[in-house]
Amino acid sequence: MKLLLCAVMLVASLNFQFDDSTAVIVPPDMARPSVGERVTDPAFGTTLTRLTDASESGGFATHIYSQLQAFSADNAYLLLIEMDVYTILRMDDLSRVEGLDTSPWNTPRWHPAQPRVIVHFDSNEDTTLRLQFTDVDSLTTETIFTFPANYERIRSNQSFDELSADGRWLAGMGSTADGDNLIFALNLEERALGAQLSLNDLYSGACQPDPEWGMVEPDWIGVSPLGDYLVIQWAGDGVERCHGLELFDIQTGAFVGRAYDGHQHGDLGVLPDGLTQFFMTYELYHPSGMLSTGLRLLPGTETASEPQYLQAMDWNGEHISCRGPDGVCLLTMTARPDDGWSALEGELILQFTDGTIRRLAHHRSSSCGYWVQPRASQSRDGRYVVFASDWGMNGCADNDLGRGDVYLLDLESE
Repeated sequence: MKLLLCAVMLVASLNFQFDDSTAVIVPPDMARPSVGERVTDPAFGTTLTRLTDASESGGFATHIYSQLQAFSADNAYLLLIEMDVYTILRMDDLSRVEGLDTSPWNTPRWHPAQPRVIVHFDSNEDTTLRLQFTDVDSLTTETIFTFPANYERIRSNQSFDELSADGRWLAGMGSTADGDNLIFALNLEERALGAQLSLNDLYSGACQPDPEWGMVEPDWIGVSPLGDYLVIQWAGDGVERCHGLELFDIQTGAFVGRAYDGHQHGDLGVLPDGLTQFFMTYELYHPSGMLSTGLRLLPGTETASEPQYLQAMDWNGEHISCRGPDGVCLLTMTARPDDGWSALEGELILQFTDGTIRRLAHHRSSSCGYWVQPRASQSRDGRYVVFASDWGMNGCADNDLGRGDVYLLDLESE
């Protein structure tokens, strides 16, 4: 109770506003909600609901990755991972969709224009690679594209990224029988391949193999939000080919530019004009010496786009998700309170591309393991925010990856 009073007094003494990036707000004591219980974050006034109870039975639950849209386009469903199994949660009553076998799914994500459809690859159990649509209402699956015979299996880690905003384009990388990997763009409307880039050809042409690691594979592969570029994030930093964040013509595969010369976490988005695309990341070289959010415009140059710094902060940045409305990304800030709390630490924050912010809530997760990294993501219309948390309950005590649950913020019920 004393901690809660201190936090409230601190907020009052600073005349705290939710767009103030300087106020240090220590998370007040707050009991973990029960499943389905709606509570109010005492520091920020936002409405919070716990959605799962996996941690109480020794398991974990989280939502789909922060670079993907966790909510269906109509906010009726939420895509979760519970104990390594994909599940679909109904938002109205928190029940699971039953009778749906998700075990064959590879890299699932919601279709942006068909609210009840999950887009995914098949199981990789055979050497025929298929892209499929699964309707979560009818529980039916349709193969909408079978890749040419030289494609054998999807490379799931590199291919786990969002579709274009209109649902037309998807990208990824498939392995082939001769040991090559083909980076591809796929038009879902025309059911036809666009750009195709051979990793072997890239490294025998424009790209130089790393002297120690050889042909370094992409970190992730996606498409730009407006569907005009194939985007490849390489694992190596620099302004040489096959480094940084490179963009290619989505139809021809011609190199267009480099938006960023690093490879740390970030996400693709669109400015409020609906036309200008960007990559937002945590910039490491802000003139102040602090960490900073920043954006780089697409498609970039031969070297890299210049950073547009938005918000300098302490070194607590963790994830960035630009899945909501144009002109805003959602920041997840990690918490390391052993050396005292700093401004924005352990919070979920909306970062607007005009440089302003809105502080939403404390996530109360230790981020001690992969499954309890909050990795917050926002619904397309901006109403909901979903995140994972162990609620400060030592979620990695018996599991290095962590045991936690899924929580929901409803930004329209404040």
